Amino acid sequence: MLTSESVTFGKYKGLTLGHVLKDRQYCKWLLEQEWFREGYEYLFNRIKEYSPLDYFVKNDRRESDGFINSYKFFNLVKLDELKLPLVSSEKECYNYYLEQISNLKSQIFERLENDEVNPYDIKAPTNWLNKFEMKYGIPREEFKTFLSSYDLPNLPYIIEDIKAEGNIEYKGAKSFIIAKTLSEKQEKWWESLLKSHFGEDLGAQFKFDSCIFDFLLISRNIIFECKLGLKDFSNDQHKKYKSALKSYRIIYLIGYDAVIDLESKLIFTLDKDKYQTYQNNIMLLKKRSFLDDLIVDFKVTKVDDFITYFDSIRIGDCSL
Repeated sequence: MLTSESVTFGKYKGLTLGHVLKDRQYCKWLLEQEWFREGYEYLFNRIKEYSPLDYFVKNDRRESDGFINSYKFFNLVKLDELKLPLVSSEKECYNYYLEQISNLKSQIFERLENDEVNPYDIKAPTNWLNKFEMKYGIPREEFKTFLSSYDLPNLPYIIEDIKAEGNIEYKGAKSFIIAKTLSEKQEKWWESLLKSHFGEDLGAQFKFDSCIFDFLLISRNIIFECKLGLKDFSNDQHKKYKSALKSYRIIYLIGYDAVIDLESKLIFTLDKDKYQTYQNNIMLLKKRSFLDDLIVDFKVTKVDDFITYFDSIRIGDCSL
């Protein structure tokens, strides 16, 4: 049924405003579009006025109360007081987020009680994303998506704020930003290449069944997933994607120099020696991923570019 909150265009066509609001980057882009401002005034105003962080941060803070009492991320509302509907997995994410921030705050109090020289020189949590996956059985990508959907900063940014209060430079946040920038740059590179072959048939950052796919080619039942390197592969994410779209094949786009076609058991690469060397060392790895076990016997094929391969997908002939 068509309502004032129905979306009739773009990547969320057929869905509602609530789906759009969780995609903060898309919202930002929409607000810059003249056609959207003039043609969809109601949706434009709802997106413009929506500030998800306002639901999470208590509004009775006072700067005069000092950093610990006034810092907004030390003043998040409890889950049962949150006036924003969350699905069950989001509730688990928020619970864990509150728990981690509470631990950071406790570190400061402990250092104050022990008369430490700088109470803000706290330790960053170790393996906290692994612990999240173990505790709730939810892939870390879903936790990151939750934070992004509601403008909540990842822990490295919060730790950076805390250390800055003690005049300490924290490089962890910078590393996090660099990694994110590299990932976004790589995705843009592959998006340009894929769009040149598949045009509007290709969906970018496509959301379905609580998954966000880098690229989805519905006409060919293909998931394209970017990874900066082979070691960035996630077993849990792979299982989740296969469960969400059982009939789809997954093709991994590695760095800027390789395509791994799981169905055809082929690795197309600009650097054959690099991937053959990796293959030869797989059995020596102390910790192998599901992808490692899969590709150990894949055929590595040297290519000058990926044009021929993507053309074969477009015409439905993947017998390279």
